[in-house]
Amino acid sequence: MGKAFPLLTRPDIERILRRLNFNPKPKSGSSHTQWEGYTKGQRRIVTVKKLQRDTDQYSNELMASMIRQSGLEKNEFYATDEKLAKKLGLR
Repeated sequence: MGKAFPLLTRPDIERILRRLNFNPKPKSGSSHTQWEGYTKGQRRIVTVKKLQRDTDQYSNELMASMIRQSGLEKNEFYATDEKLAKKLGLR
């Protein structure tokens, strides 16, 4: 996956998705939340798994899946969060 990027928590992911103008879809009783938005003119659905605690981090595989679902490159996704972008030298 190239340069190592930090694993994120659910609040981190949700903050990034909100900044990307994604909105949570109505819940269906699942432990997952689907976020709907548009990336580069294409409708996208990102599925965010609810973890045990808000401080738990997603695995590399789940991070890669959510980023892929968003339709962005890893750098673009992380650059959405100014604090992370500075930490990673993306800004």
